[in-house]
Amino acid sequence: MRSDEIDLALLELASRRGASNDNAMRVAAEMIAGVRARGDAFVREQIARFDGVTLDEILITPRDVSIDPAMRDAIETAIERIEAFHRPQLPESYRWEGMQHRVRPLRRAGIYAPGGRAVYLSTLIMCAVPARIAGVRELVVITTPAAAARDELHYACSRLGITAIYRCGGAAGIAAAALGTDSLKRVDKIVGPGNQYVTAAKAQLVGTVGIDMTAGPTELVVIADASSDVTLIQADLDAQAEHGEDSAVICISIGTHLDVRATLNLEVSSADDAVALADRIAPEHVSIHARGAAEIAERLENCGAIFCGPFSPVAAGDYVAGPNHVLPTGGSARFFSPLGVYDFVKRSNVITMTAEELAEIGEAGERIANFEGLPKHAASIAARRNHVA
Repeated sequence: MRSDEIDLALLELASRRGASNDNAMRVAAEMIAGVRARGDAFVREQIARFDGVTLDEILITPRDVSIDPAMRDAIETAIERIEAFHRPQLPESYRWEGMQHRVRPLRRAGIYAPGGRAVYLSTLIMCAVPARIAGVRELVVITTPAAAARDELHYACSRLGITAIYRCGGAAGIAAAALGTDSLKRVDKIVGPGNQYVTAAKAQLVGTVGIDMTAGPTELVVIADASSDVTLIQADLDAQAEHGEDSAVICISIGTHLDVRATLNLEVSSADDAVALADRIAPEHVSIHARGAAEIAERLENCGAIFCGPFSPVAAGDYVAGPNHVLPTGGSARFFSPLGVYDFVKRSNVITMTAEELAEIGEAGERIANFEGLPKHAASIAARRNHVA
């Protein structure tokens, strides 16, 4: 495949990623304005409009339930493995020469658990487990009334120590969590992917509330060669395409043509070219079916999660492998990271200096302040030094 053909294919992908969704941004803005002005009353109207139900209580607590034992065991397996993988991520405070870098958990976080075509228990678990490891004291789940009616969601909430479920999906639910209403105290951060309206609302509320990332449609790049099992490749492509018509599933074949159904089916001459191309795309997932999968994975820079070999399906990463499935999309893997424990803490610096320390370094600070045209900064330092003298 010629380089100009690949460039054209990537240009089309970039155009697809960057296509502005004016309608989603407009709807999100209306939801935010409505919640800001009318709170719960507006939220109830949106629930009736989009979900077709009337709710007196938007905020509920998880109820005691019994669920299918096999499903219960599956949830427990996922929680156990996700906890084990994420626990080493917990950052620590440290001290240096009387200074302190202090790490403390967020007080209150909101988890958006999509509940449109399906109830995403997996997202709930992926978000709640690292939050609990970080020590977040209060967790609220934001989801649709239909999802909030499912026993399995109530079981997962109870198991994860979540005490509140907010029965409002979409942009209105995001706005309510960010701004607060009579029913719901505002949260400090909202995590979890959603549809285009959820993403638009999160983007517009940055600064009012913390967010994890602005997630877009699912993306998968498969790197393959003549040794790859096409059936397994197609299974991975089809699994990620199942998320929706806007999913981007891409196959990069090294030195051969593979007959697969994909958004883009690209051919390159070497593993070096495959790595370079995958890094240009910077996708959410990379699945390596080619020879030397571990070596290729080591060289990749821009991706959210890498799956090595034929027995590492991307779908396992969505549920039970252990690493987080809340991942950067839309090329943002160049600078965003997977959701983790570090997303649920905040950092502060505590500065305590002695007179002797200030005397030693103060003059350097004054010089820089004066260079920057801030003489009162310099004077603030000098006042202490002169006071000591």
